[in-house]
This record gives sequence, C-alpha cells and structure tokens, in this order.
Amino acid sequence: MKIVADTNIIISAIISDKGKIGEILLNKPKSLEFLSPDFLLQELDNHKEKVKSLTGFSEQEYLYVKFLLNRDIEFIGQNAIKPIHWEKSLEMLKNIDEKETEFLALCMEHNCFLWTGDKKLIKGLQN
Repeated sequence: MKIVADTNIIISAIISDKGKIGEILLNKPKSLEFLSPDFLLQELDNHKEKVKSLTGFSEQEYLYVKFLLNRDIEFIGQNAIKPIHWEKSLEMLKNIDEKETEFLALCMEHNCFLWTGDKKLIKGLQN
C-alpha cells in the first residue's frame, strides 16, 4: 500500500521517534511504501531550528534522525505529477490549506492515501 506522508507526520516522528508515528516510519512494514514530494526536504530545513529546540538534539543528532526517517521514503519531484492532479488538488484545497497542494496532488497521482495529522486539512477534505 502506498501512503503519502506529509511534513507534520515526519516532524512528529523526529520529535518523538519512539512514538507510534516514529515507530511505523523507522520500522516500515514491508506492505507499506511511503512517498512524499521532494518539497518535504525543504520544509524540514525550514523547521529544523524549531525541532532542534523542542527535542534538544544537536545538529548531528537531528540529521541522523532525519536520515533514518527519510531513508524509506521515495521522494517525488513536482514534474512527476500530472497537471490535472495539481489543478484538482488546488481546487479542493483553496479554502482549506493550499500549502498542502503538492501532497494531495501526489496522492492523486499514485491513487493512494494521505497520512497527515493536520486536523484542519482532514476535516476540510472530509467535508
């Protein structure tokens, strides 16, 4: 089963690598295949200092945990997503959170699930 993991899932796993999310990502069951837009790597860099302050990680510890979590994620470039999926995703998210467009478009491209902890996003998509 393919699953797109969004930024808040990966950050949650870095903050609490021994929690349920971290456990799943660090010990990926063979039946799961994690995908994410390569944009996620930039997002992690944007939040690095906040994550380090929350965890008390040194730069090396942060990079190591980030490496462990990302090693089983297939990162997909924007060009690999069809324009129709970008358009549909943007339309669905325009009143929810357009910053999630790339994650939802990737889900549409691969016909898979979005793994997010963003309650606003979940509720908006359910409606």
